[in-house]
Amino acid sequence: AGGTPLHRRADSPRFSEDVDIFHDAQDSVALAAETDLRVLGENGYQIERILITPSFQRATIRKGSDALRMEWAVDSAFRFFPVQTDEDFGYSLHLADLATNKVLALAGRWEARDFVDTLYLDADYAPLGLLAWAAAGKDPGLTPALILEQAARFNRLNQAELTAVLGSGALDLPQMKRDWLRILAAAEETIRLLPPEELGCLYLDSAGGVTDPRQTPAARPHFASVGGALPHLADSPAPLPSPQENRAAAQARQNYERSGSEE
Repeated sequence: AGGTPLHRRADSPRFSEDVDIFHDAQDSVALAAETDLRVLGENGYQIERILITPSFQRATIRKGSDALRMEWAVDSAFRFFPVQTDEDFGYSLHLADLATNKVLALAGRWEARDFVDTLYLDADYAPLGLLAWAAAGKDPGLTPALILEQAARFNRLNQAELTAVLGSGALDLPQMKRDWLRILAAAEETIRLLPPEELGCLYLDSAGGVTDPRQTPAARPHFASVGGALPHLADSPAPLPSPQENRAAAQARQNYERSGSEE
């Protein structure tokens, strides 16, 4: 999960600074970290354990002059899509979940990489307004408006913070900030016009791609669930969940998070 699969393409704006391996259950974190590090050590890699907690572990892996940080962590199983098989990584979160997780990170912390990544996603995958609308379905404590309010802070980003992420000053920060203001304005209009009863959904076209329902009248809402679900793409639209069903889904997510176990 994280930035590694998000930035796999050669035209991506940055390299990820680590490899994140996420698990649905806390016990899996310790088991996976111990197994992975043992295999790496047996194959000539030097291991430096940096942080060990029940739900998160971090290590630096070295061989010769090369080094890579790896992290194992618990991640919510409340997703839009099931985990995908992946020819590069074995398994990976679906891009929709990578993107909505990134928008949640943008709202919750001050990291220049989240600003760069969200600009990239808005241009290459889906507009920020649609991602903020969907991301609110993954975190009942956030609304799309609050996500965008937090996102607006990044117009104060300076060149040194951007260079620290990208390793150079090659990108045009003033232009990026102009793009950011345009994207935020468009996102605010989007969340204002979307129907409140569909809060927290992705809108999918007939091929299962994310789309704007104002431009694609046949777009179907697709909601997150524990484990994720494939979209309903039949000719006749699936009925929208009732408010009671939406509340039940949110309660199921909260129960899952408290239990720390797979369903």
